[in-house]
Amino acid sequence: MKIQTKDLAIISLYGALYVSMVMFLPAISYGAVQFRVANTLLAVVPLLGIAGVLGHTLGVFVANIFSPFGPIDLLNTIPSFVMTFVVYYIYKRTKKDSTVIGTCIAYSVVLGVTVGWMLNYYAPELQREPLIGTIAYVALGNSLVSVLVGWPVFKILKRSGVFDAWLGEKKHE
Repeated sequence: MKIQTKDLAIISLYGALYVSMVMFLPAISYGAVQFRVANTLLAVVPLLGIAGVLGHTLGVFVANIFSPFGPIDLLNTIPSFVMTFVVYYIYKRTKKDSTVIGTCIAYSVVLGVTVGWMLNYYAPELQREPLIGTIAYVALGNSLVSVLVGWPVFKILKRSGVFDAWLGEKKHE
């Protein structure tokens, strides 16, 4: 894979936007009841291609540097990368818009498990819920953001063709 200048621009812009959205709303971006608005961007990853995957991963990593739970939260970059790649790859293979919904939910469930476990294990004093409750809260919050907000954004951007013109090619097909 050859990374071009426009790919570096996408990675940087996406990552910066993700971090900005997390930092703007830190109270709901970290913790057991998590509503990370930055995950709205997850649904747009298929339109941006592999640069979107890398931008999302970069954004998660940098945002988690500022996590109140310390360096352990950086480990959540790994499942985030894997699942973001799944969102991109399944859409690329199927070319069906509906796969974005399913893969965003799958991303949310996996991150619900990893983040929920991390929160319960490393920050039990913050928990009023058992592990399954924490997992459910994180997964539900991410699903709501990526599907209810991200899906319409995906559809609007795809229909507009804005990325086709900007990228000079059809990254999402």
